[in-house]
Amino acid sequence: MLFRSKNLIKTQIISVINQKGGVGKTTTVINLAAGLAMQNKKVLVIDLDPQGNATTGLGLSNIDTKDTIYEVLIGSKEFKDIIKDTNINNLKIVSANVELSGLEVETAGDSKRAFFLKDKLSQFLATNQDQFSYVFVDCPPSLSLLDRKSTRLNSSHALI
Repeated sequence: MLFRSKNLIKTQIISVINQKGGVGKTTTVINLAAGLAMQNKKVLVIDLDPQGNATTGLGLSNIDTKDTIYEVLIGSKEFKDIIKDTNINNLKIVSANVELSGLEVETAGDSKRAFFLKDKLSQFLATNQDQFSYVFVDCPPSLSLLDRKSTRLNSSHALI
């Protein structure tokens, strides 16, 4: 019989990536996240798409420019400060909006920019080990800096 210590259970990071739009990335993220949340799993969705469709799909506004993933990626906020509740128990989101579209130009001179998301999320998860069982990352429809950031997360799974 196999026994798993609760301390050995690691947060599963699942990135959903495809360079083409309209293939169901956001729908997949929202439905998988909601399904797991309904099974009493603690789930976090990170919306990395400047269109913010995962944000609006989970009932929040993508017009709000405060407390978004953009602020984490430029270094002005920490993950713990921008996680928002949704209308679904056990499901939280880090929202996105159009400000995210300028990130690639704004951080052009930073040689570590592709690893910033990984570093910030790793720090957050290390200090909040039991807060989330799953983290879903909804990526934009492109092969941009945001997608490269997602691929460096050491995701448990990638849906492409």
